[in-house]
Amino acid sequence: MKKIFSFFVICILVSGYGFSATLGFDELINKLENTYVKPLAKDLGSVLAGGMFHSGNTLGLVPGIDVGIATASSMKPSDDDIILKTNLGKKPYGLPFIQLSKGLPMGFDITLRGFPKTQGVEMLGAGVKYGIIEKEFAVVKMGLSAMYSYNQLKYSTFKASVNSLSGIFSIKIPMIEPYIGIALDSTNLKTDFATAELVSVGKVLNLNVTTTATRYVGGVNFSLIPFTYINVAATYLVDHMGVDFGLGLKF
Repeated sequence: MKKIFSFFVICILVSGYGFSATLGFDELINKLENTYVKPLAKDLGSVLAGGMFHSGNTLGLVPGIDVGIATASSMKPSDDDIILKTNLGKKPYGLPFIQLSKGLPMGFDITLRGFPKTQGVEMLGAGVKYGIIEKEFAVVKMGLSAMYSYNQLKYSTFKASVNSLSGIFSIKIPMIEPYIGIALDSTNLKTDFATAELVSVGKVLNLNVTTTATRYVGGVNFSLIPFTYINVAATYLVDHMGVDFGLGLKF
């Protein structure tokens, strides 16, 4: 189990450097039009908002702590995302996160997350989850919850932010907890090119676009050692599949 944890940690930390090194966003200024920037916003938003939840149950008050690391990834850019496809082709891309969740009174959890600035990319996020239904039947625990989250990414030439509303359902049995979720992601992307840069490519103004997309999640938590977990989920992002990974400690 320790080897599995080490493997996931290495993959997640490496992906933080691989993401920004691979994605230069060089085509953004050349394609500064809604037709091109909106698909980019959807693709960035789908991974920026990913990995916020992995259970329909809340943490409780004592001690009610979940600390871990995670990645949200996509198998390829959307078909109409010309900007990412020019840089990536049909290769996977994703974002890493370090996150901390704490149980609060009245069935609420709060989650904070981010990642150290890497290759010019800065990320921060927060979320609040509310337990709507939580039932226990012998060794089985069922949970249904709703979550609001906000995540943002800053780069030298743009800022992207995502407001998400999610519903999550899970059934926990000893060592395994399958879960499903659906999220509505509203992504805003604002470009931030200097006037001289815009003039040099024949553009007049920076763009400010907002898009909305639905994201579907189905995954499972494995807790083979007490107070630890690994979660893996398949996601459907815009018009293609993605994968969320996570591991951590839960008390």
